[in-house]
Amino acid sequence: MTDSSTEFTTPVRIEVFVRAHASAAVVESLRELVARARRLEDALDAAVHVSTWTAVRPSLEELSDSGPSITETIEAFQSWANREGYDLEPAFDWRETPSMIGHRAAEVRVPTVCVAVYTDGDLQCVAPCADGDCTYTVVDCLSRLEEGIIAPFEDRDDGTRGSSAEQYARPEDSE
Repeated sequence: MTDSSTEFTTPVRIEVFVRAHASAAVVESLRELVARARRLEDALDAAVHVSTWTAVRPSLEELSDSGPSITETIEAFQSWANREGYDLEPAFDWRETPSMIGHRAAEVRVPTVCVAVYTDGDLQCVAPCADGDCTYTVVDCLSRLEEGIIAPFEDRDDGTRGSSAEQYARPEDSE
């Protein structure tokens, strides 16, 4: 990951993914998170893009004429996590699901909200994620970005890291 003392001197892109079938109980909280991300457009001269996504079965997505967009995004996130020593679970849940014709298919369940931060097109961080000791939430990521810190999950000077809560991290069991 990038040096945590790096200020935003390169083009920054912040992507916010909101699960399309999120519970109505979290809509207001999601609005507030999206508004925080949007404020970073002015504060950091960042490009902020908000989109919806949903659980995906990679084998079905491959059949689409548009190709595997969600699967490729999740694979890029997983590659970042592997390289940087983070884990995307439990926020991203890989499981096998039965089909009506008796076959099993892989499915990736996505978190209610996710943030990915890029500089010069390179993925710098994904939230939520965990490092074994701490879970790093979207709230943690946005707070650090608001402080102007590009690597939000590096050790803080005050000794705090991440959150013990998994707010907005765990996928819901039903969609």
